[in-house]
Amino acid sequence: MKLNLYQGTATIIVTLLGSGIFIVPALSATYSGWMALLLWLLMALLILPVAFVFGKLGKLYPSAGGSAYFVENAFGKTFGKITSLLYLSIIPIGPPVVIITGAAYLADAFNTTNLIPFIILMSLIIFVLNLISFHISSNINIFITSIIVLLVSVFFIMSLFQKFQITPHQLNLIKTMGIIFWCFVGIEAITHLSHEFKKENDFFKAIIIAIIIVALMYMAATFSVLVFNAYGDESKNLSSFSIIASKLFPFAKTITGIIAFLICLMAVNLYIASLTRLATTFKILFKKALSIIVITVLSISLLKVIFDFNIDLLIIYSNGVFVTVYFLVSLSALKLLKNKKTALLAVFSMGVIIFTIGFDMVYAVIVFLLLLAFQKRG
Repeated sequence: MKLNLYQGTATIIVTLLGSGIFIVPALSATYSGWMALLLWLLMALLILPVAFVFGKLGKLYPSAGGSAYFVENAFGKTFGKITSLLYLSIIPIGPPVVIITGAAYLADAFNTTNLIPFIILMSLIIFVLNLISFHISSNINIFITSIIVLLVSVFFIMSLFQKFQITPHQLNLIKTMGIIFWCFVGIEAITHLSHEFKKENDFFKAIIIAIIIVALMYMAATFSVLVFNAYGDESKNLSSFSIIASKLFPFAKTITGIIAFLICLMAVNLYIASLTRLATTFKILFKKALSIIVITVLSISLLKVIFDFNIDLLIIYSNGVFVTVYFLVSLSALKLLKNKKTALLAVFSMGVIIFTIGFDMVYAVIVFLLLLAFQKRG
């Protein structure tokens, strides 16, 4: 079964909102206060030309290889393979963020601080979902997307009727921009599934519509978090929506926690689906690839809980990998697309984001150089 425009748009929205909507608005408020609202708008403008590039390339070069396939067509098999492996290097640092966030909300819904049972539960469900038709989970995405848009809209409308003050805040604009970028990664994940759309044009349309809706949702969520003061430390940041819900409606904390869990579940499900499909391009059997990925994600998630290191580290290093992949795809677009202006804008946007992230690119740079050296030696 192929995806239609509504299923595809809902799938991308779920991917981009994912765990991000439940933690990053609070993180951005923590680092930059009210200035975060402007930074969300700026990042949305920067990512839009990149979304256009992915949309165009996905239409012209539909493939399970996704980003790597674009790079391969532009610069050859060596860089295509490096891009694939670089993208796969996200497995131990990206999906665990989504798993941990979903588990934290579900644990909060049941008034417990023990995340381990919920992390294991999410991993098992994800494994089963990936063995089921992707078409089935995409229909679930439409329902989940409707719920989250409704939830954020209610929080935003209610926040407009609250008394609040815009007070000075210590700013860390660069770190905020880096954290915000996390919420716009996911375009490349759906690109791996571009060949599963019924109509070629639907893939391009779905990406653009989703980017616009997602940007508005994040700004509305950040405004609500600021108004209700649902931010400040990792504990509050990981349960910001539950804090807002508990101030508005009775029993809303439990309902919000369950909704957050479901949305994180569907988001990480898509990521693992795309990573598994990419792994199969290296002639690894689907079930074997899926098992390795799920076990890796589960292990890192448990280590984070056991050793209690800052979840920001996972987000920051993940961003470096995504930025590198996006930059390579944008450079590929200069060779592959007739419209060079869009490609140039995408390259410029990614250059600005690389400058913003700075030293936090270290994980991605090391992995990229190691892969390049290995490929040359091979």
